[in-house]
Amino acid sequence: MNAMLGSAYAWSVFTKPLKSAYGATDFTAMAPFALSLAMFSVGMVFAGRLVDRFGPRRVAFLGGVLVGGGYLLSSAAHPTPWPLVALTLTYGGIVGLGIGFAYNPVISTAVRWFPDRRGLASGVVVMGFGLSALFTAPLAEYLLTAHGVPTTFLVLGLTFLAVLVPLGSLLAFPPRDWTPPVLSKPSARTWTSLAEVETRTMLRQPAFWSSWLLYALGTAGGFMIIGKAKPIAEEVGLVAGPLAVAAVQVLAAFNSLGRPLFGRAADVVGPRRALVVMYVVLLGGMVLLAAADSIVLLYTGIALVGAVFGGFLAVMPALATFFFGTKHLGTNYGVLFTGYGTGALVALFLIGPVRDAFGTYVPAFYLGIVLSLVGLVLALQVRPPRPVAVRLDAARTA
Repeated sequence: MNAMLGSAYAWSVFTKPLKSAYGATDFTAMAPFALSLAMFSVGMVFAGRLVDRFGPRRVAFLGGVLVGGGYLLSSAAHPTPWPLVALTLTYGGIVGLGIGFAYNPVISTAVRWFPDRRGLASGVVVMGFGLSALFTAPLAEYLLTAHGVPTTFLVLGLTFLAVLVPLGSLLAFPPRDWTPPVLSKPSARTWTSLAEVETRTMLRQPAFWSSWLLYALGTAGGFMIIGKAKPIAEEVGLVAGPLAVAAVQVLAAFNSLGRPLFGRAADVVGPRRALVVMYVVLLGGMVLLAAADSIVLLYTGIALVGAVFGGFLAVMPALATFFFGTKHLGTNYGVLFTGYGTGALVALFLIGPVRDAFGTYVPAFYLGIVLSLVGLVLALQVRPPRPVAVRLDAARTA
């Protein structure tokens, strides 16, 4: 399911075709992508409440219908008087919301079935999301070149309907009396959830807002690259054609590998320490991008940033579980996920004006260095929820 949903990360291949077909500017070509990411986070919040109440299956079904239907409606945007506005509403609004509804149940299901390896479980599951652009980017590139924008959305929409809806029907939480099997070799996990914290209580905790800001800062750096991977490669790396598309694939490969890698690190050393390591790596990636004078340095920087970006999608569910438990995880993580959406909006609407003002993407990388430094300092300072509040909420839940 996530391999289908992650096609959003291949959006950079749509930029030039939208300019040619609809006369889009850099800003209007990115608007559907930016809105879809914002609606992704909104969908996560509402889906979380529904998953906690009704389970994952119905919510995932609804998400699959919204994603596939949104792509099909996007294919009909071409003959409208304002195709870019229509595309922003259909892709940005409907597809983005559907991704949130389909993505949340998958995460919530994975961490419940593997309580001793929550970071690794969520990392492996969301790896499909990051891996998606490896095959969806060249597929979309081929369809756009051979058949144009409307047909590309039509083919993708039919494909996603055919895949997401049946797979969503397979999701289920463990039975109430289920217990995980006893492993012959004990897990290396060194932490357990502190308590079961309700969403209202969570929102009053400094730990939540610190975690939210860490999510926003870390993903903002990644989104600077994700939405513009191909044009960055063309401009900074001076490459074109397949080599430029390769930048999207490098990003996708390391984005996917970073998820189980840092997810497992969260199991072994704890989510807080994993975040510190991630911010150090992110800082190094931004430095390489700012100093890149060859395609090797450029793609290495893209790889590091992509790995850390993917890591956040695995480590932050583990952090939410560590701080606030699993009982309300669907809603709690959905609310925390708005940090991801905020980081997306900040980065995507910032990198375009920076590029226009300076005539190059390089100053955006210096901004990424600043964001990484702030995040690193915050990661070193973040603390679990106040023990008194956690105990009170745990007692009320019991």
